[in-house]
Amino acid sequence: MHFDTDEQALQADLLWAITSPDLMLPSSNPNTEGLTSIADAAVFEPLSNWLQNNDHQQALTELIHQRQPRRLGIYYEVLWQYVLEHFPGFSLTARNLPIMRDGRTLGELDFVYYCQLRQQHVHLETAVKFYLGVPEEPLSQDIAQQPEPTPSWSQWLGPGCKDRLDLKLLKMLNHQTRLTTTKEGEATLKTFGTNKPLREICLKGYLFYPLNQTCPAPFENHPQHARGHWLKVGDMDLLSQHSDCWQIMTKEQWLAPLTNKDGHQLLQLKSVTQQTSSQLTSNPFPIMVANMRAVNGSYREAARFFITPDQWPRPHS
Repeated sequence: MHFDTDEQALQADLLWAITSPDLMLPSSNPNTEGLTSIADAAVFEPLSNWLQNNDHQQALTELIHQRQPRRLGIYYEVLWQYVLEHFPGFSLTARNLPIMRDGRTLGELDFVYYCQLRQQHVHLETAVKFYLGVPEEPLSQDIAQQPEPTPSWSQWLGPGCKDRLDLKLLKMLNHQTRLTTTKEGEATLKTFGTNKPLREICLKGYLFYPLNQTCPAPFENHPQHARGHWLKVGDMDLLSQHSDCWQIMTKEQWLAPLTNKDGHQLLQLKSVTQQTSSQLTSNPFPIMVANMRAVNGSYREAARFFITPDQWPRPHS
């Protein structure tokens, strides 16, 4: 993967990575007591203003070249590293800090930073995820009148079916964010001159709803979470209701809503259908596409979709 250092794309990704709505709201269960979203911190408004009103191109490009991210999750981490190193109200103390017990790694702290406004260190866990909602099997006739069950986190799968929302949240909420409360975590943080930092999360991404079926949003979702739809490649005729202007998205383009300045690589739906069908035959990993709309001389994303193999989410034969 090669991440774009185009000024407009970088600025859009940076702003999206920090200020887009979270996927989930911090849970109220006892396991997450004291855990908050950075979006709720008093420093978030001045941080957002700084992001929007300053030129980040050169310094951020230098950091990307230094880190050489090859995965989307690492690129997202680099965006956060830039903010924690350059925003005047923050001072980065440590990143990817291992917590050890008897020579074994219990886990890593994504970031530890000092917040001048709050006069306190903060342990921040970040992640960016993309999940597709899988409808539950229809209820049988004799139980159809029973109350609907709470939408399950396990119904939300990563495009490769190796990742699930429930597994990510359990790991993030019950393990990663609690490492600083262990004796090993406390001992490690003391070497950096801090103890009992605030605990924050920043979980961004998109939830993709089935286009032609019903799937309720997951429990404790953020009401304004970024979203799209997914459909099987055999159902792509359903997309004909949209404008006939499309772009197949590379994984590097999955974060901020897509902008195409000159119309290059734009396709009609017929071509998108042919290309995705061919690609999914050789590689069954779902493909993201954007429906584009002309705005002030350029093209901007109006909606995004995952196109999956017809047998998704079952394993490809």
